[in-house]
Amino acid sequence: MSRFAANNILYAVPTNTSNGTDEGCMLLNPSQSVIITGAYNGIPQTLILNLISWVCLILLFTVLRRTAWNYGRMALVQRSKSRWTNLFYRGSDNDTLVERRRSTDESMNIDEGFFTWLPAVFRLTREQVLAKCGPDAVHYLSFQRHAITLMFIVTIVSIGIILPINFQGTNLQVDASTFGRTTLSNLNGRSYWLWVHTLISIMFLPVSVLIMRRCTGRKPVPNSMTGTIMITNISRADRNESTIRAYFTHNFPHIQIVDLRLAFNINKLNEVQEKKEMVTEALIYTDTYYRKTGKRITVKPTLCGPEVDALEFYTQEEKRLKDEAKRCRALVLNDPLGIAFLTLPSYQLAEHVINHFSLHRGWVLQHATNPSDIIWENLSVQPGVWYVKAIVVNFCLFIVLFFLTTPAFVVNLFNTLVAKPETLSKISSLIFEFLPTLLLWTMAAVMPAIVAFSDKFLSHWTKSQQNYSIMAKTASYLLLMTLILPSLGLASAEAFIAWTLHHENDTLRWDCVFLPDKGAFFVNYVITSGFIGTALELIRFPELFLYVWYLLQSKSKAEKSYVKKAILYEFPFGVHYAWSLAIFSITMVYSLACPLIAPFGLIYFVLKHIGDKHNLYFAYGPCDMSGVGGGRIHATAVRLIRISVLLLLIKHGGLGRAAGWFRGSDYYFDNGIRSRVWDVPAIESFPELYAASALTVGDDLAVSRVCGSSSH
Repeated sequence: MSRFAANNILYAVPTNTSNGTDEGCMLLNPSQSVIITGAYNGIPQTLILNLISWVCLILLFTVLRRTAWNYGRMALVQRSKSRWTNLFYRGSDNDTLVERRRSTDESMNIDEGFFTWLPAVFRLTREQVLAKCGPDAVHYLSFQRHAITLMFIVTIVSIGIILPINFQGTNLQVDASTFGRTTLSNLNGRSYWLWVHTLISIMFLPVSVLIMRRCTGRKPVPNSMTGTIMITNISRADRNESTIRAYFTHNFPHIQIVDLRLAFNINKLNEVQEKKEMVTEALIYTDTYYRKTGKRITVKPTLCGPEVDALEFYTQEEKRLKDEAKRCRALVLNDPLGIAFLTLPSYQLAEHVINHFSLHRGWVLQHATNPSDIIWENLSVQPGVWYVKAIVVNFCLFIVLFFLTTPAFVVNLFNTLVAKPETLSKISSLIFEFLPTLLLWTMAAVMPAIVAFSDKFLSHWTKSQQNYSIMAKTASYLLLMTLILPSLGLASAEAFIAWTLHHENDTLRWDCVFLPDKGAFFVNYVITSGFIGTALELIRFPELFLYVWYLLQSKSKAEKSYVKKAILYEFPFGVHYAWSLAIFSITMVYSLACPLIAPFGLIYFVLKHIGDKHNLYFAYGPCDMSGVGGGRIHATAVRLIRISVLLLLIKHGGLGRAAGWFRGSDYYFDNGIRSRVWDVPAIESFPELYAASALTVGDDLAVSRVCGSSSH
């Protein structure tokens, strides 16, 4: 056995031992400490510990949501902050706002007890969610329900068919209480039972396409198409309504202009307005409190300063902020941005204007999304500045995720310490056994938070684009760091590149995917995500800590009502889509090699669906991305489900080639089947890849026939 270490990877000549492990692969959970039971590589033990933790967290959440200043019911007890959309749009958006406020008022009495929130979640109808949370919440929950249906089918097949086949094998020569007995590695490489795995993996793809095709997230809401055009790149000389109106009136005389509004840099004005709203609400609260009780509230304007009368203080502050808001408004209106919104009677007329618009002074026309989808504060960021920020931020993010700590690398370092218990004898073995999977989940949650924070710094113009970018980056990172690299026995992308450059003659590490111990680690990871992960998503500790911090910063109790409004965030669809897709991919890829992972993947989606439905309705404000381009995030999530099934086919085909399952005509038969299966999603989503794939397979078969005839 020859080996050498470099950076994050342990290079080795593959040597299979009797227990099915490979010394050249990174073992993620070598700890053998036993707390409850050591059967099945500690999976029952991890399940019991997670169940105990889940019960404790749910009890804590139940108490916090009612006692901690109605923290868990924020979306019901407090309405959304007012927006500046009426500065640019006519009042069509107000009808939706009134409907949502009416829905909020009707929902106040949905759950009034400590444990009534759970049945209240099950009683919520699609119409209630649509009225309160918007169409994107309906799309997201529909996506989860279809994923649950697909995962249920995978679970039935994996447990009912694959598990008995794997269990009856004798390749590993282990007893029935060993996890390896349930895995694909227990079958001999020449066993005909492997064809069952092959055919089922092929069957999963059309099933996934048929199920996810029915998901409502595939198409945006039809009524989201408005007749408003967004005009950008307007020169400073043309930034006035009369010039823009005169141009369109002259070139399109038969089209009526309903409305024309310029966009402004409202960042400073918005900041002053929010302070004024807080002071106004505090003044109303102080005056009402004095009229009812006859007592005066005191306030501390500074941390170490003296207390003053709150009524006098807020009266003076309101007058000062009103004057400041007037000055800011005058400055803003005198310096418009190079953006305008032209509203026409219908979407078809807007389409006609865009298609027949001749370039005029560099103006750029496109369909405007809904006002609620626009992040008005970010419109002041110029396109050139945005691209510079995007290059810098994405480069820094790439460096951090590529070279620095990754989830698998942290767990590997932790297990290095676990291998030396004499140096950590004072730490309980409970931590040694339970922490690795919890640590991986924590790192998998922290790193996407870094991705999301960095992407918000880019100042996207729309929420739909921001959420889509976050989902794409986060999903790619999670799939790479929690599935692909650990499956190949690598700790980071840097290690993958190093291994590729230094081992050009070595075979691909498909045998690392096949390790029974590593399969147990992924099962434990899905268990931890399903119980502890979903419970922590309900509690939302970071937002709770931020809420407490804002309350501590308030000058008096009169400001606490506005703090509840300020802490009301919108649901982060991008991050939650990425987490769901990562767990689905892990479960799907290992569903045949380690069938015990399938039921825990199903449990994860069921618990996450319940938790997300609660948070959407009770904890977050509405996030409307149903405008132009808003349906892309939902449609992409559906496509990524199909790609997860393709990853299963790739892994299964790679294992077959490495283990020598398919020889001669059998190999080409399997390759041909898998290439035909690729046709199902490729024709719909990737037509150019479909053509290339068909040509490549045809060339391979032709070469095989020529070689076969020449050999005779």
